[in-house]
Amino acid sequence: MEQSSVRKTELRDNTTVFRIAFVIDLILCQIGYISVPAIVAAVFIFFWGLSLFVRKYIYSFNIKNVNYYGWLTAFIVSNVITLLVQGYDRGFWESLGMILNMPLIFFLFYGLHTEALDVEGRKKIYKEIYALCSIMLWLSFVINVLSLISLYSVGRSVSYYFGYLVVYENRFTGIYFNPNLMAFTSFCAMFCCHILWQGDFFEKTSGKPMTKLRRAIILISAGLNLAVIFLTDSNATMLIIVCYTIIYICYRLFGGHELKLGYTVGKTAALLALVVVIGAGVFVVRSVVQTSATQTISTPSESSNAFEDSDDELNKITFEHQNKNLDSGRIKLFKQGINVIKHHPILGVGKGEITKYGNRYNDNKMKYSDFHNGYLTVFVCAGAVGFFLFIAFAVCLGKRMVTDLFSVKPTIRSDIFPCLASFIAAYCVYAFFERTMIYDVTFMVEFFWLVLGYAAVCMVRYEGGSYKTAAFAAMIENKHTDDPENKTHFPINS
Repeated sequence: MEQSSVRKTELRDNTTVFRIAFVIDLILCQIGYISVPAIVAAVFIFFWGLSLFVRKYIYSFNIKNVNYYGWLTAFIVSNVITLLVQGYDRGFWESLGMILNMPLIFFLFYGLHTEALDVEGRKKIYKEIYALCSIMLWLSFVINVLSLISLYSVGRSVSYYFGYLVVYENRFTGIYFNPNLMAFTSFCAMFCCHILWQGDFFEKTSGKPMTKLRRAIILISAGLNLAVIFLTDSNATMLIIVCYTIIYICYRLFGGHELKLGYTVGKTAALLALVVVIGAGVFVVRSVVQTSATQTISTPSESSNAFEDSDDELNKITFEHQNKNLDSGRIKLFKQGINVIKHHPILGVGKGEITKYGNRYNDNKMKYSDFHNGYLTVFVCAGAVGFFLFIAFAVCLGKRMVTDLFSVKPTIRSDIFPCLASFIAAYCVYAFFERTMIYDVTFMVEFFWLVLGYAAVCMVRYEGGSYKTAAFAAMIENKHTDDPENKTHFPINS
């Protein structure tokens, strides 16, 4: 009995289980017919996270160990002030929910680097990364297979509580109810495949050799995710794929090298050529995949009419946006956001009041409760004060990350830090076009802050040494005190 109680206490206090459970459950919240129980489960996991935050960071006063905790704490306080200034309204609870989510993403996700201040802590976090990536690989594989089966068997749109399944406006949604959510989740699964592809990381965390079979499984899963992304026709996800690839290649070309003129000119020319090839190649391959899928889909069978809520107007499938505007209405949303900022520039309006004030200052034409721009949403919700605090945190952390990434020796290439940093940089570009960053309790937001936390673990490991400055690090001040030779070792073993 006593042993069982100890196990329950250990599980209750296990932040790794919480993080993985929350992220995976938020993926399931996007899936038709299981989204409702998944949302209920997410509520319980959410409050579990709040209790963990209180025990791990409030009672033990561990907040002070989180890098740049001052900016983050001040940002939360500014949002609380905004909530109090706005007073009680129908948007009060939504705004409060977003504020309660901030301790989770700021401290339990990004702040997880406080759990990796020693060798054992780093091993624990690296094993967590391996476990999450493995789950993402297999979960995405199963979901994508089921989605393709639904496409080739049903072949038409099926309405659902939160959207449409299988196909929506010629865009593939599969068993998700939104094509953009499906595309982004598939990209994250590809990113996890790239993490697992790093041989040193895989072998040292799993204790197994990287065999040809395992590489084949990773490639198949990544390829299936990429095909699904093409069928969703998500321009924003296409952008993050291209950005991630280019940033990672940029590191491979310049990271760990002293920048002499001849080397810099040659590599820069190669990078520009790769940018053109990658950009053109992605859109060409997307067109080929969409055309091939269109030609291979058979006419829906009569049995598909069993779906009484299907919408015949949405059944013509070409896997192309019906909305031909490249911005998909984002320019209009940006202008509407600016109109709100003009009237509430200092403290903002809070997330729950976007629709209310958006309609008030835009002639009741505010269609969405978000601006599909993470930075604009922060400004509208938190005002100039909150936006400054958030950007200050981002600049401080970004400067530090660039220093670490381009200063350590080339052997870091066998580590996962370049993958994590590339994801973060690409996501920061992606955030200009999607509802991301902070004000959303979704897989997008939580996964970003989780990756940021994993990157911070690597930064904690690589910092502290007086190693030879290379590449762009010469432009940035950095103080180190440890042995430079340790910087070449694999992080979880040193």
